[in-house]
Amino acid sequence: MRVKQTSLLTFLLAVSIAALACNRNRTESKAPDKTEVIDQIFARYTEAIGGQEAIERVTTYKARGTFAISVAQMPGTFEAWGKNPNKSLTVIEFPNMGSLKKGFDGETNWVQTPVGIFSAKGATEMSEIERDAEVYRAGKIKNLYQDLKLENNARISGRDMWVIEGKPAKGPAEKLFFDKQNGLLVRWDMVRRNPQRGNVFVKVHLDDYREVDGVKVPHKVRFNFESFDFVMQIEELQHNIAVDDSMFKKPGGK
Repeated sequence: MRVKQTSLLTFLLAVSIAALACNRNRTESKAPDKTEVIDQIFARYTEAIGGQEAIERVTTYKARGTFAISVAQMPGTFEAWGKNPNKSLTVIEFPNMGSLKKGFDGETNWVQTPVGIFSAKGATEMSEIERDAEVYRAGKIKNLYQDLKLENNARISGRDMWVIEGKPAKGPAEKLFFDKQNGLLVRWDMVRRNPQRGNVFVKVHLDDYREVDGVKVPHKVRFNFESFDFVMQIEELQHNIAVDDSMFKKPGGK
């Protein structure tokens, strides 16, 4: 009888130890859920471009550079300004054609062309990019979306990517591609609304990251539309310069 009792106790003890070991292994091997992975991806991106403190020190910027269009021999120049929390202005100079200005004063989007001034909804595809300035506002992209979802992995130019789908407050979802090796955002699939064509899909490629005042910023940005590419190359970038709010206001006139 004692032998049977001892065998039973030994068996129960062995089962208990095995159960504890299995629970411990499950706990140790438990993979983070998708929300945690998304947070980790954005946290790594923040660190990759310089860290949150360095990002928050940048309150204004001015960029100057050149642009090219794939369907026309029409290189030109541009200047862009930004001011926190969300003011922006881009001025594009087309050779022999004049300038195109696109601004946002925090409330109103507007576009000024050689033929007049329009709200953003009446502009061309190129001017429909409502967030083109955001590629220079490092570390603030996550705040543009109300809902985030982890997609399947992807490969771009032989490199592995994390893919996150972001749903803004208005409009279709967009996708962000982060390089698994260095943590940087390398592609941003945007959707813009055009009154004549409906949704316009734009793949924005972010290349040539360079450090300016402790923050890495893409100096080459290629907007890949359905029928043409528009490439902007930064030649000079300044942070925390004096920028008057009046420059972001919609100009007077019809």
